[in-house]
Amino acid sequence: MFDTQGDAMKSFAVFLVVIAGTMWAGSGLAAQHFLAHNDHTAMDLTVFRMISTALIIFVIAFMRGTLGRSMRILKEYPTLWIKLIFYGLGLMLMQHTYFAGIGAGNAAVATVIQYICPALVICWVALRRKKVPGMGDMFAVVLAVGGVFLLATGGDPRTLSVPAECIYYSVLSAVFYAFCSIYPKQLMMTLDNSFLLMFGMLFGGIMGYMADPVTDLGTFFHDDVLFDIFMIIICGTVIAFICYNAGLAWLTEEQASVTATVEPAVSVIASYFLFGTTFGLFEGTGIIMVLLAILMPVMRKWHGN
Repeated sequence: MFDTQGDAMKSFAVFLVVIAGTMWAGSGLAAQHFLAHNDHTAMDLTVFRMISTALIIFVIAFMRGTLGRSMRILKEYPTLWIKLIFYGLGLMLMQHTYFAGIGAGNAAVATVIQYICPALVICWVALRRKKVPGMGDMFAVVLAVGGVFLLATGGDPRTLSVPAECIYYSVLSAVFYAFCSIYPKQLMMTLDNSFLLMFGMLFGGIMGYMADPVTDLGTFFHDDVLFDIFMIIICGTVIAFICYNAGLAWLTEEQASVTATVEPAVSVIASYFLFGTTFGLFEGTGIIMVLLAILMPVMRKWHGN
């Protein structure tokens, strides 16, 4: 007998995760428009996004009544505060370098390059375990590196098809993305997810502000960028986070990760229609290679191979 209700919930969970990936892609495109239409820096946008998001998630967590349990755990194990601060630093650097990559190039390229993160995680795990990765994982790394090479050079190593600064910041963003995927494992198992994200965003925003204080907050609410801010903070952070975590209730992390790869695909397609961003044969091949590099490890784990 088929579990009709269970299948329906899994289908709905996939829909939620696709919405999350689409929202993340939309926030990157909104950041591209925002940075092109005012004088604010990538760090300004990072600080504003992180602190605003922290305040919104605080309200949500307070209404859910999840703050007390996590605070009691931190009181019992105060050394976790140090991990939480470093997690916030990682989040800030990840978002700042991502926005800087978008500002130097475009959202499509920055998003695709950032998604070499799984390949970097494979390399880190191999180094930590002092063990050569399996053939499937090694092939995924080769695909990721080769894909970024084709995307960056258009197949000609003597030239760059995108600005060097965009590549530099986007690769750094992938590195910090990998850090934020690996480092907070203990925190994720101990603290409530919304509590973790809230304090990570808050600490990261404060550290970003200390490095580069945001001025002229009123310009974040000008009519020509107000929709961008809505997409970046409400849709691309709060709604995306809620949808992704709701989807995880019915999907494994591997299944959710595969579904969330809609983000770079949506970013590339939407960039074409919104900004007229086009890619040649080699750049397009590079994008496909990076997407395959994302999918391969999680698909193999999903199917238990």
